[in-house]
Amino acid sequence: MEEKIYILSDIHLKPKDTRKKVLADFLKNTEGKIILLGDIFDIWIGRNEEYTTEFSEIINIIEKKRDSIIYVEGNHDFNLVWLDDIGVKRAREIEIILLNRKKIFLAHGDMYSGELMHKIYRKTVLSTEKLFKVITNGYFTKSINKIGEFLSNLSYRKNISPSTRGKRKEIFANMIKNAIDIAEKNQYDYVIFGHCHIPSLMKVGNKIIANSGYWGKKEGTFLIITASQTEDEIKLQKINVS
Repeated sequence: MEEKIYILSDIHLKPKDTRKKVLADFLKNTEGKIILLGDIFDIWIGRNEEYTTEFSEIINIIEKKRDSIIYVEGNHDFNLVWLDDIGVKRAREIEIILLNRKKIFLAHGDMYSGELMHKIYRKTVLSTEKLFKVITNGYFTKSINKIGEFLSNLSYRKNISPSTRGKRKEIFANMIKNAIDIAEKNQYDYVIFGHCHIPSLMKVGNKIIANSGYWGKKEGTFLIITASQTEDEIKLQKINVS
């Protein structure tokens, strides 16, 4: 018996984005568990009538495959209460146990990047989730999405290319350090983040620390974990998204 887990993040789909067909095909044709590790959409906070229409094909596929898809929310897409409506599991961070009993911790990673103002913003908006369950497309929701769009776009411009220069170097280092701490303190075999747009796969002692990377205009990355009852393997893969 063998299982496969596909992990992708940071696609940042916007209306009229031609890459939405690539994602739809990926979701439809992939056999195995799929972890959407945040920032799949840009910007989607709570309910959004425009996005529900624009990405209806992707939403329909996610609903049909709800038993094999988990949505880990990011900093550009969260409080996604519409996922609850279609029966898709969503979380801010999750733990998965492989067939061979190895443990994986997954989160988008923004809360482990050391960006203080960003963390304050995220915690503030996350605290309003109960309101999103009853307010659908009014001024409140639109205002939150506009604020999120402005603040998150500042982060997106910093993160758009997989560079470890300047501030990116500090953020990437923070995320690696925190991933190692999480792995050691909680006895995880894998810790996997997204967020920083830097695809990476490294072994630290007997721990695997990985980042699913991002999807640019032409090329993207994702992770595949293959596991049986006796062994496991993780690979960082590229995908043509143009």
